[in-house]
Amino acid sequence: MASSSFSFTEHWLIVAATALICGSVTYIIYDAVMATASELLQRFLMISPLLLIIVVHCLSSGTQLNFPMPGSEPAAIHRAGGSPWGVAFVLLILFVLISYQPSFLSLLS
Repeated sequence: MASSSFSFTEHWLIVAATALICGSVTYIIYDAVMATASELLQRFLMISPLLLIIVVHCLSSGTQLNFPMPGSEPAAIHRAGGSPWGVAFVLLILFVLISYQPSFLSLLS
């Protein structure tokens, strides 16, 4: 039988220290990944109404993928509700205002 330079207690102490270090590193990586995923999910949820409007517009227009811009026709100003671009623009403005709310609040105080 070969003799070991470590005793049974020292061997378990090394295993416990290794497990503690690996667990700490894993938690730090997990925390960073979850913070990034949370930020990306928050941004996706903020922009999802705009994406939904674009998808509904594409599906309702048939097979063509054209996006008529308001004001491109001479009589476009007299028509209301012809395109969802006004709603999309308002949602985009709301997205910017909510995203930069802390910056706007710091300007006021």
